[in-house]
Amino acid sequence: MNMLKKSLTALVLLGGLGAPVVAHATPAAAEAASEVQVAWVDGKVRISWTEAAGIPNTVSLELPGKPRKTLGTTTAAGDNQLVVEPSALEPTNDPASVAKIVVSDPSTAEARSAGFDRYVRGATPLAPVMTGTGVLNWQFPADTAVDSTPNDPLDVDAPVQFVPKLTLGVTPGTTDECKTVVLPATTAPYGSVPKQISPYALELLNVSEWGQSKLAGVRVRSSSTAFSTPASTGYGTRITMTGSILLQTLQNPAAGNCEDVTDTAALGGHELALQAREDGGAWYAVGVSKTDAQGKYQFVVSNPGARQYRAVLKTAAASGAAHYQSISAERSVRATPQVIDASFADDTITLGQQPNARVTVAPYGSHQVALQFKNASGQWQGLMYRTLSAGRAESGPFAFSRLGDTQFRWWVASSTSTTGLPVDAGYTYPFTLHVS
Repeated sequence: MNMLKKSLTALVLLGGLGAPVVAHATPAAAEAASEVQVAWVDGKVRISWTEAAGIPNTVSLELPGKPRKTLGTTTAAGDNQLVVEPSALEPTNDPASVAKIVVSDPSTAEARSAGFDRYVRGATPLAPVMTGTGVLNWQFPADTAVDSTPNDPLDVDAPVQFVPKLTLGVTPGTTDECKTVVLPATTAPYGSVPKQISPYALELLNVSEWGQSKLAGVRVRSSSTAFSTPASTGYGTRITMTGSILLQTLQNPAAGNCEDVTDTAALGGHELALQAREDGGAWYAVGVSKTDAQGKYQFVVSNPGARQYRAVLKTAAASGAAHYQSISAERSVRATPQVIDASFADDTITLGQQPNARVTVAPYGSHQVALQFKNASGQWQGLMYRTLSAGRAESGPFAFSRLGDTQFRWWVASSTSTTGLPVDAGYTYPFTLHVS
């Protein structure tokens, strides 16, 4: 509008001098920005455009369904470009989100760039695997996001990177100070974290030209296993073994507190193996149990003879947590003869009759037994030895003239079970003979 007034004035001033000379107005559109370009420069986004004349501009981010976001302004004398951080363009987990850059001037004329996406991969389900040696293996499925603006000006050929970041205590168990360890980046969607000496928090980051995003996190906990058993039970009878587990985790690594604390939130459902061995030999599995909500567990097995036992908390990993294996202290459980029967054929006789004692014990071997009675002094006194046959023996009739009630028992020599395990010597329960 100002240029039209200037042209009319010139016409009046020159009207009497011959043919009119008109200075034509320059359309505003010829001065407006055009050819808006976006490109990567040293990790930032450069926005540039062309103009016929210097004009102050406003540079904005345009997203569908959202108000424009002003990224910056330029002066009439300034360069026709603006450099911004990638974060200013609002990276998103939505691959369908398309952005454009709008360059406008005070006359409201404006120009737009080509559309481009700012996709970064978001939180992704993870099923880590903890090996028996404490190595945590991780793997992500392929990203199925579809590029909504293929070959847009901000697309790059470089593959995204996966970066494992560990947070752990500086001095495990003694301080709440944290330290961060970043493992080497990889372009493969899988990798492993070596065993650490203490609990740690793992973050798996996705790094691209748009910055980094957290794909998944895992709390890795240390563990300990308590285990108790009876010292001895009868051969072939049930042994009940009990114990509990303890899990240690970092208190609050996100807030910089890496003190080891007891994790009471996830004690249930963890699998333990009961292992046994004989005389320092190789360990082998004999049972499986799982913890209850308080972290307690129980094994019940039959006693096959003397063995050593231990409980092994297996390594485990789920979507958000994992723990190391721990092994309890070793416990020895001895075996004593299992008494099937110890009695008299007739436990009530008259003076002059001869009693006949009998015994059946397991293991059903051919080892020695000895019949004993409690004398008038209250001491056990031997009467005779016998040899078992398939675990059974009888005293045979013998003279016994002590009136009243007298207690008897059998002593059973040590033996070997059918599986070659030792069974200690022992005694049957007392049984009574009444002589009248």
